[in-house]
Amino acid sequence: MIGTRLRRLRTSRRLTQRELGAPRYTHAYVSTIEAGRRRPSREALEHFASKLGVDVEELATGRPPDLAVRLRLEVHDARIAASEGRADTAESSLRKVIRDAKRFELPRIEAAAEEVRGLQLERAGRPEEALDRFQRAEELMREEPPTARADAVDGKARCFSALGDVRYAVFLLESLLDEIERTGLRDPHALARVHAGLVYSYLDAGLFSKAAGSAAELERLAPRIEDPARVAQMHMNVARLYLAQGRIADAEDSLRRAEDAYRQLGLLAETGGVYLARGFVLSREGRLADARSQLEQALETFQRTANEKDLTRALNELARVERLEGRLDRARTLLERSIALLGTSDAPILGWAHRELGFVLSETGPTSAEKHLRTAIDVFERTEQPIDLAISFRALGDLLATAGDHAAASDAYRTGLLALERLV
Repeated sequence: MIGTRLRRLRTSRRLTQRELGAPRYTHAYVSTIEAGRRRPSREALEHFASKLGVDVEELATGRPPDLAVRLRLEVHDARIAASEGRADTAESSLRKVIRDAKRFELPRIEAAAEEVRGLQLERAGRPEEALDRFQRAEELMREEPPTARADAVDGKARCFSALGDVRYAVFLLESLLDEIERTGLRDPHALARVHAGLVYSYLDAGLFSKAAGSAAELERLAPRIEDPARVAQMHMNVARLYLAQGRIADAEDSLRRAEDAYRQLGLLAETGGVYLARGFVLSREGRLADARSQLEQALETFQRTANEKDLTRALNELARVERLEGRLDRARTLLERSIALLGTSDAPILGWAHRELGFVLSETGPTSAEKHLRTAIDVFERTEQPIDLAISFRALGDLLATAGDHAAASDAYRTGLLALERLV
């Protein structure tokens, strides 16, 4: 209440109502405001604030003038703590930010804190709980322009992808993009966030032409993007598209840009993501020793920062490199660790781990290999991943053909081709 704040500040400065009002306002006018029977005009607020030596905004809202800036800095520091794996420190800071943001009615800052909490849970391999945090952030932004919801919706989309519902992730991002375009709010940072998320989701869904369209839009937006975090995320997701298109040099260039931005921000887990992506690119080029170096850095970073989500990806990719270099026991150990961490998750990454383990066991344990390939197929069917499904059916067909079961092999090949028809 303005009246309560006015009385508290006046008495703390040992001023009477008459002294506070003079020379423009009467003591009776001050009394009615302090009693809550009248709201002061803007001019009166400015007069009282000047007499009391406080900011007008602080008098009107009770909010210290530096509060919003200070809380935003605390959110940023908490994100760095989360990125370094200092989960308790991050959570403690974020709870305090949320408490202060609620008290002083700063919904955007409260939402930003909830988004960091969601990101931390996401990396801990707890996508259901992370989804709750991103949904809370979106609810806080309900009365704001749709551009303000970009980070929350992108977080929700990542969680649905991790839970195996890539199509719904695409729907969420496309719906927000439509809403932003209908309002005519061409905020480059919000649009970059949505399109970067769409590149990632489109690629997972096998929608390569749409991914290319979002990547082209990111290129148009790039000169207007100033936030290093958005620049880095943009380059990370575009690098995935370049790799899918065989544009290796462009992918490596995007990853260099992303790493520079993340280092500038001091975000350790995100820098680990660059190592992982670079290892993926190098392994596809056949530069396996270089790939291993990058992937081992990624593995060490994710272990140090308790980033379980990306740790499983690093384990899977490093296992692939080990398999290609003939170290099958090491590959198997890495993949079994990844599968144990993923548990009963429906994430596509679990299907990838089972398929890779099927490859590893194909010569030494064909029965176990078939079991893992069929598990991968089940995961990819549930998560609607037609390309990975087709690859897995082909691997199963090859395994069955080697075992002499040509009828079953033909059936597997045919089913894999049918899966690809969904993309036509």
